[in-house]
Amino acid sequence: MGQDKHVQNPELIKLFAEISQAYIEILVGLRRPEQLARWLSDKIYYEVCQKAKQEARQRALSGSGPRPDITLRKSRTFLSDPEGYEGVVLFRVSGSTKAVSLRGEMIHDRLRITELVLI
Repeated sequence: MGQDKHVQNPELIKLFAEISQAYIEILVGLRRPEQLARWLSDKIYYEVCQKAKQEARQRALSGSGPRPDITLRKSRTFLSDPEGYEGVVLFRVSGSTKAVSLRGEMIHDRLRITELVLI
């Protein structure tokens, strides 16, 4: 079977956790997408902006609820290839567990998030 390629890089684990938390905060209206722009590929930035607009319209229709309580539960990163890392970050968001899956790749000597999904 395959080997576990879990990466024990505290800086990378922290970065993935912070980006994931910021993504959740964008979706619930606590942050603006521009705050993540420097870390995201152009495609993912566009998708985050569109998702944030969609969520804002939904909140406007249904009424804004109380500010959600967001707590980091666990963060794991994995080396997927020589130029890329994948990660899963678990959060407790107002009583329910959410996971953010993300992929970071080295693009022009900078780590950029090229996949970002809230599960």
